[in-house]
Amino acid sequence: MKRGRWLARGAMAIVAVVALAGCGLTDLDDLNFRVDDRLHFVSPEARSTVKPPATITWRMDDFRIAAEGSEPPSHDAGYFAIFVDQPPIEPGHTMDDVAEGDSLCEGSSSCPDETYLTNHDVYTTTNKSFEIPSIPNLPGSKEELQLHTITIVLMDTSGRRIGESAWELEVRIKKVGF
Repeated sequence: MKRGRWLARGAMAIVAVVALAGCGLTDLDDLNFRVDDRLHFVSPEARSTVKPPATITWRMDDFRIAAEGSEPPSHDAGYFAIFVDQPPIEPGHTMDDVAEGDSLCEGSSSCPDETYLTNHDVYTTTNKSFEIPSIPNLPGSKEELQLHTITIVLMDTSGRRIGESAWELEVRIKKVGF
């Protein structure tokens, strides 16, 4: 009987290890296990209707803003990455993920650059405010007033995403062509 319990526990442990291995988890320090409320959107209000260009403003606590390459990387300093209507890059990853699968960009040492990221609705800034120049219509949506998601994540000074914290703001924008 004891041997059966031991085997069952061992099998459960193996299943847990295999399941976690497939999650892309590389560093337990990247897991928060808490609500990260350091960033608060100031404007626009959530789900409000805005016109492009849309200026997003936020407040950030307990994080020192530092430009890419300005100092050694840490979890306490860096800059912001903004993703419009798409999931952000994974924790610990770089903006190279945005260009993954794009053979033209992957073949260039300077890609992805700011222009490439902008063309893919991804932006970086050291400010607590950012003007998104345009937000394209949602593919396949027939709604006149479309709900867009803006996601902000933290990047360290080496250009890697810090942790798994992400803050989302939804805004409504009238579909272009109406």
